[in-house]
Amino acid sequence: MGIFFKKMSEKETDHWGKGCVLGFYAFLITLFLNQTYFYIFNSYLFSNFVVFWIGLISAFAWSSILNMKFVKGRNTRM
Repeated sequence: MGIFFKKMSEKETDHWGKGCVLGFYAFLITLFLNQTYFYIFNSYLFSNFVVFWIGLISAFAWSSILNMKFVKGRNTRM
């Protein structure tokens, strides 16, 4: 594994876990909105592709934001 990727630090692993939780909730909320819209208007609001990417992008984005804030906070303390 060390050939292609660097080992994640403990903080990066923690941030990825928080990102996954947020991505999962974003995925569930998007699915709920999509199904509610379908029951009311008999057509879908989002395609399956969009629902999938909303969850995935929100997980990666939140993890990256937390990592950037951590690095910025660590650099200002020195």
